[in-house]
Amino acid sequence: MADQTNAVLRGHRDAIQQLQAQVAQLVPIVQALGDRPRTVAEEIDSIPGRRMEGTLDGSVTFTAADEGQRGAPIIIQVSQDGPFVQTHYPLALWLPTAPDNTTNFGRWRPVSTYPLPTQVVGTDIIDISYEMQDGGNQRLLQNAPRVPLLSTPENIVPCPVPTLWATNSAILFIPTYRSFTWNSGTPPTEGTLFVTIPGYRIVNM
Repeated sequence: MADQTNAVLRGHRDAIQQLQAQVAQLVPIVQALGDRPRTVAEEIDSIPGRRMEGTLDGSVTFTAADEGQRGAPIIIQVSQDGPFVQTHYPLALWLPTAPDNTTNFGRWRPVSTYPLPTQVVGTDIIDISYEMQDGGNQRLLQNAPRVPLLSTPENIVPCPVPTLWATNSAILFIPTYRSFTWNSGTPPTEGTLFVTIPGYRIVNM
């Protein structure tokens, strides 16, 4: 009976020693994780609230006189219900809106002559660069107008990291109209630029 008890005790002791060795290995790992700063994604994931797919959208009208000019900003308001997380680069398209008989009236047109799938410049294309800033704190997201690093309907381009826009932020998308290729049968004299920012809302519960 004593031998059996001693065997059981030795088994417990060996198990405890194994656990102690495992704990000793885990302690520095846990400490390192505790000291590591959280990633942007982890910071966003820690925000309480329900995640809901959505977009932020805005538009602005421009005319032939805006060619070569920094245009009026598109002001996009974030909801007071919670912040918005931008996951992809903005999608930008435009529509010819005047005159009524313009060839591509009301049809979606691209905002860049690049890329050219057929190596031929199509009709009614505008080339833009753009800036984005947080109107709430006057923070620019880049120091100069950005080339058309934009999503397209067939290619929604992910951002390197998600961008958190705070509740009630006023996002300013400021286009610079580099060049207009208005070469349809009846070219437009006016158009409306539409911008969509893909992502999701965090709705306060």
